[in-house]
Amino acid sequence: MSPVAGASGPSWFRGLRRAEAAIVAGEKAVCALAMAVMLVSTALTVLARNAAIPMPNYGELGLAALVPLTLIGGALCTAVGSHIAIDIIQNLSSRIVTRISEIAVAVATVVFAWIYTDSGIHLLIEFRETGDKLLDLGTPLWILALCFPVGMALMAFHALMRVLALFLAGDAGETGGAAT
Repeated sequence: MSPVAGASGPSWFRGLRRAEAAIVAGEKAVCALAMAVMLVSTALTVLARNAAIPMPNYGELGLAALVPLTLIGGALCTAVGSHIAIDIIQNLSSRIVTRISEIAVAVATVVFAWIYTDSGIHLLIEFRETGDKLLDLGTPLWILALCFPVGMALMAFHALMRVLALFLAGDAGETGGAAT
């Protein structure tokens, strides 16, 4: 169910669902861009090695693209309800067990996101202070570390939206209120 189409609940919640739909669209764009970077950088690296073309190791960019793909993609999975734990919950027959499980998964997701946000902030600060970079192209590591707090904040937001949708719209078990 799209957060806009068929949205129910108070107007402030419908507004949050529209905002979530826009965020999900952004997450999809980031993931698509990360996969495109991985594809192109890997192809260039393979071409350079097999044709003995002297060029930098663009494969580094492909490896770096794994960070936003993993962290922003994890938030996207939370939004669309495609984590394994959520898939299992959606197949439960008891509505009360499903609701309790949804809340438990959301709480666990928020705790997970909090821990990784804290770790990511420490990494971000350390990489900014030290100026650490990847070896071949000098990609600054702080940019990659920034994906930790951003991705985890998005993950926590989507988990909280699932719980709100459960109580206010009664449909968190379907897609968590985000567009798929």
